[in-house]
Amino acid sequence: MISVFALSTLAVAYVSGQEAQIGGERPDDVTRSFNQILGDFEPEDFIFDFRLVPVESMGIGGLVQPLSLGNAPVLALGDVAITRFTLDPCGINLPHVHPRGTEIIFMFKGSKLRTVFAAENGGPVITNDITNDTSTFFPQGLLHYQQNMGCDTVAFVSKLNSADPGVQTATSSFFNLPIEQVAGSLNVSVERAEELRDGLPLNIVRANKDQGQCLKKC
Repeated sequence: MISVFALSTLAVAYVSGQEAQIGGERPDDVTRSFNQILGDFEPEDFIFDFRLVPVESMGIGGLVQPLSLGNAPVLALGDVAITRFTLDPCGINLPHVHPRGTEIIFMFKGSKLRTVFAAENGGPVITNDITNDTSTFFPQGLLHYQQNMGCDTVAFVSKLNSADPGVQTATSSFFNLPIEQVAGSLNVSVERAEELRDGLPLNIVRANKDQGQCLKKC
C-alpha cells in the first residue's frame, strides 16, 4: 500500500507537474483519493526509458541515471525510487547510506560486481561478488558500496522502497563536519585534513593502479 508520505508528496508537489508553492494555503490535492490521483497520469507515464534519463554522476568511473520524484513523479504512487548504474572496469559507487530506504539491485550486464555493506558498530561486514542475472540487497541505513571487479562494463538497476530514500556519501558527509573534528577523528593536523577534503574524488570513482589489484589485471 502506498505510504501517506509518498501520496502527500505527490499530491502537494507533483500532480500539477509544477513545483510546490512555498507557504500559502493548504492544497486541496492533499485530501484526494489514490484513484483520483492515478487519473492525473497517462499510461505511458508508467514506462521509463533510460536512454532518455539524464546522467547525474560527475566522476570518471561510470554513470548514474536516477529516476526520482523530480523527473518521474508517478513513482510516488508506488513509493519507490529507481536508478540505473553503469560501472566501468574497477569503477566504484562510493560508500553511502540511504537513511529512508532498503535497496535491492539487479545486475544485468557484466562479469563481476563486488557488493559490500557494514552492519552497525560491532556487527559484521557482508561481502559478495555477483554476476549477470543476479540480485542482492542492502538494508536501510547501512553503509554500503559496489565495485566492478572485472575488466568489462557492469550495469545494474537499483530499486528502493521509498520515493525519497535519500543518499549520504560517507566521505563527503564526514568531511563536511567542522574540520577540527575531522582532524581529531583521523589523528592528523587540520592542514592535512583540509588536503584530504580538497582531494576527495567525485562519484563514480575509478580505482587506480595503486588501489588494489583490479586495474593491474586489466
